[in-house]
Amino acid sequence: MSLSEQYDNFYRSSLVKEVLMDVAVRGWPKNRNEAIVVSAGTGNTVLDIGCGNGNLLYQLRKRFSKLVGLEFSAHRLEQAKLNLAGESFVPLLGSAEDMRDVATGSIDCVVSADTIEHVPNVYAAAGEIFRVLSPGGLLVINTPNIAFVKKRALLLFGRFPSTSQPNEGLGSDIMFDGGHLHYFTFRSLSLLLRRAGLTSERKMGYGKLGQLHNFYPPLLSGGVQIIARKPTR
Repeated sequence: MSLSEQYDNFYRSSLVKEVLMDVAVRGWPKNRNEAIVVSAGTGNTVLDIGCGNGNLLYQLRKRFSKLVGLEFSAHRLEQAKLNLAGESFVPLLGSAEDMRDVATGSIDCVVSADTIEHVPNVYAAAGEIFRVLSPGGLLVINTPNIAFVKKRALLLFGRFPSTSQPNEGLGSDIMFDGGHLHYFTFRSLSLLLRRAGLTSERKMGYGKLGQLHNFYPPLLSGGVQIIARKPTR
């Protein structure tokens, strides 16, 4: 079974248009989508890498004129098409490692919620993000934080700090740890983006306890969020 087929099976559900609700961010962001929504700004074209069912693009539909969604799972992309029917949505099936259907310098903002950890070649993905962004374009990306205090405690007691599935990543018989291939800290994600030529402007911690997670994000935030920009020249 191919990796894309595994993802199709992992997310398998009936293809019926879902009722998506606008995210109302009250106070500090409580989850990965809220953290991106408050940071993405506005522009002409936004690209969501790993768009899933289209929920994040739905949140940004009034801020950007064109919504581009890249998804590795054909089944999930079909769900996004249903959910974003009537919007200016461009669906793309493929991987972040090779976004050949996206023109160089054509994207004002790239967003990606908990996707980079699924990509086999993160160097290629970061390079492609740099390529498709317009000069001065914004990247808002997040991923689970392997250095979160709860993960450190699991390691202390000899448990694997899985970031998607329970039972040390063995909670699914389709993919180990929900298909997570890489594990990041704030520093390692920043270094990856810098290697690709992007300039990190801000890091953000988020979670159920609000701004407390941002007091010292490398330890207190369950997720890593980096806001970065492509230099203007």
